[in-house]
Amino acid sequence: MRFTDFLAEDCIRPELRARDRAGVLHELADMLASRTRAPSEQLEQQLVARERISSTAIGEGVAIPHCRFERMRQTTACVAVQRDGVDFGARDGRPVRLFVTLASPAHAPGTHLGVLARIAALLRDVRLRQALVEAPSAAAIRALLVQAEDAYLASQARHDASHHAGAH
Repeated sequence: MRFTDFLAEDCIRPELRARDRAGVLHELADMLASRTRAPSEQLEQQLVARERISSTAIGEGVAIPHCRFERMRQTTACVAVQRDGVDFGARDGRPVRLFVTLASPAHAPGTHLGVLARIAALLRDVRLRQALVEAPSAAAIRALLVQAEDAYLASQARHDASHHAGAH
């Protein structure tokens, strides 16, 4: 399962207009709605409800707003950049510049958690985060993420192979 399989180029916005948390969640919900045909208002309510539990800002300028939604047919991801940064309640106090949003059908918790874990793993790379924020277009952002995920999967495969080789 690849995170980038759930990320279409039309779900990537290199420059968010919103300047605050509510505006960002509204814009992200609109992006998801246009891709999935799920009602934007309901997606926004789900994202806001999730943020109320605790901020999805994971630090280092990254937030991963996410929700599971009854009326979705397939897991969908969106990526958005706000170069000036938005106060999103991150524990490290830093403004968030990179948003990766995930919405999944309510009946697919395993896929949802798996994709969230992959996103978090990929975004640990400071060079990738910086390149994504500076990328000039949706196509460039998607290409960076595909390349990063390819490299991640290759390193996992090498790790698994050496681990299994050592087990004999």
